[in-house]
Amino acid sequence: MRVVLFCLLLAGCGGKPGGPAVRIAMAGTGLQTQLVPMLVAQALGYYREEGVTVTFENLATIEKAMQAMIGGSVDVASNSYSQILLVSAEGQRVRAFFVGLRRNSFVLVVAPAAAGRIRRAEDLKGAVIGTVGATGLPFLHHYLGAHGLRPGEFSTVTIGVGMPAIAAVESGRLDAANVAGGDHIRLLRRHPSLRILVDSSTPEGMRETFGSEAYSAGVLSAKQSWLDANPDTARRVARATRRGLQWMAAHSFEEIREKLPEAFRSEDAALDLDVLRWARDGYTKVGRMPAGSPEAWKRLLGTVSERVRDAKIDLAATWTDEYLSESK
Repeated sequence: MRVVLFCLLLAGCGGKPGGPAVRIAMAGTGLQTQLVPMLVAQALGYYREEGVTVTFENLATIEKAMQAMIGGSVDVASNSYSQILLVSAEGQRVRAFFVGLRRNSFVLVVAPAAAGRIRRAEDLKGAVIGTVGATGLPFLHHYLGAHGLRPGEFSTVTIGVGMPAIAAVESGRLDAANVAGGDHIRLLRRHPSLRILVDSSTPEGMRETFGSEAYSAGVLSAKQSWLDANPDTARRVARATRRGLQWMAAHSFEEIREKLPEAFRSEDAALDLDVLRWARDGYTKVGRMPAGSPEAWKRLLGTVSERVRDAKIDLAATWTDEYLSESK
């Protein structure tokens, strides 16, 4: 089910009279770290100050957010750069114009019900593993392949992010899950003995699951046709979101949490602060694409997607930093 988060629910909304309206699709419930810079920018009125009226539409998965953008029901999608490569391999002209995260957030955990029989990656042979969606599959295949498991020796199901993912892990129907966005911290609060097989948010974990430390996610992306038609609007959106990032870097975790809409906070303030604390080092400084990340993503996706591996993707056409300029 789609949940439209109209800007009237968020502080600092509005926009200058006559300014363009921008619809942004996102995914995730509760405090999802990839969404925080946008939510902070909205709460502080940065989009309004840049002369745009932003409306967020929250969907179940980042794949659905991408589909909504390609289908034209929204203008911009907040997702992973990997999604751009996947649709580019299908001939879609989509481009990232802001990058919020330079660190992976996937954490492979053992479901509490399976803790007695799964102690290491090799024990996942024959297992059912939850994942956020297609974006999580390359990491899972890369990591498990390094431990001797072939794709046909385990199965995966999509569990999304936020409370749906947590409920799936606790359902007893999964053996493990590749969770993201800080969901492992929420699970640890509920299950202190939760077994973590690999935390790919650390430099070591990124090398083990991604094969590189050059990573990009939490991107804002749009169709090239929309960017061509709305370059000034894209620049204003990117600039306002960057201001959100910079404000976060200069303020406390408590202040950041206070700026989040109620729908994106839990009732446990200490838990939210733990998630924000864990996430802070993973944000980019100004929204630029980390050097080497597009190439690293292409290599990783090529190991699990024949379409991506064989496609002649012009990586330079899948991202740009040009909308991060200071000029208005």
